[in-house]
Amino acid sequence: MARVCFEQVTKQYENGFVAVKNLNFEVAEGEFLVLVGPSGCGKTTSLRMLAGLESVSSGNIYIGDRNVNNISSKDRNIAMVFQSYALYPHMSVFDNMAFSLELQGYSRAETKERVQAAAQQLGIEQLLDRKPKQLSGGQRQRVAVGRAIVRKPTVFLMDEPLSNLDAKLRTQARVELSKLHKDLATTFIYVTHDQVEAMTMGTRIAVLNQGILQQIDTPQNLYENPANIFVAGFMGSPAMNFLTGTIQQEEDNLYVQTKSLKLPIPLEQQARYKEYIGKEITFGIRPENIYSEEFLPPKTEPFPVKAEVTVVEMMGHEAIVYCTLADGQELVARVDPRSHFNPKETVTLLFDLNRFHLFDREQEHQL
Repeated sequence: MARVCFEQVTKQYENGFVAVKNLNFEVAEGEFLVLVGPSGCGKTTSLRMLAGLESVSSGNIYIGDRNVNNISSKDRNIAMVFQSYALYPHMSVFDNMAFSLELQGYSRAETKERVQAAAQQLGIEQLLDRKPKQLSGGQRQRVAVGRAIVRKPTVFLMDEPLSNLDAKLRTQARVELSKLHKDLATTFIYVTHDQVEAMTMGTRIAVLNQGILQQIDTPQNLYENPANIFVAGFMGSPAMNFLTGTIQQEEDNLYVQTKSLKLPIPLEQQARYKEYIGKEITFGIRPENIYSEEFLPPKTEPFPVKAEVTVVEMMGHEAIVYCTLADGQELVARVDPRSHFNPKETVTLLFDLNRFHLFDREQEHQL
């Protein structure tokens, strides 16, 4: 188990493309950190630099107190699980899991002990004699994890290891990996583009975009206090709604004025926004903070908004309602499934004005 530190790390390729720029963060011993962001944001490149599969253009990477910039991958005491699992098709599960230990010169007895212990931990003891082609996707994923466990690394690196699984297996595998992290008490760094995986698995989440770290925090803090519009829009499904407008004052009250809405800012929050009067802003509200009139929970500050329903998606435990405001802006609400909404119907939705976000329009950071 070891801490990991990225210190002003940049990766620039020969063609001038900068994949990662001035990346700074520290992963504590035993932490489960998730790197998340859209395709091409630099998350996998960061993981590969940590693994020693990519060189560092500038900056330093530390595992424990050791600078590993110039240390080969095999000497970093890390284990990596790839999206493809990378199992040897001609070898049995046992031999796949034992291969790295044999290369390191472990005795057959110790190798067998480690492999059997890992297989028992993952529930794949009965699969040790099979070949990869005889396994399901979920079983292959467990074998790939088991191959990493037997090495007893100080850091586990995982690059989208669940992306080849179907939805049900992914949910199950998320739980298994979270349990495994607790059992092993080892540092995990996990790459994904799936914000649901990030929210449910990570001790902390680092959000990247275009090679730049946008925010690093606990899942709940990222969700409730996004640093900027990108983080607010990326974390959460469906994504946060954004409306453009300005902050205006009438007598002693502040409002957010959009093209078609005049949204009062609650009195207890007005002092926070007084310096932004007249400023162009982006108003953000999550779909789950928009309610139907029939099912309004207590302790909300409801503000009625008229909208025309375009699509209703019934999810069983909730309904996702897509709407259009009078000015043409689109809106998504997550409402109680008992709500009665139909396409082309004009309805009243209730914004909870205790749960909104305001962002600087130009700089995109949260006010």
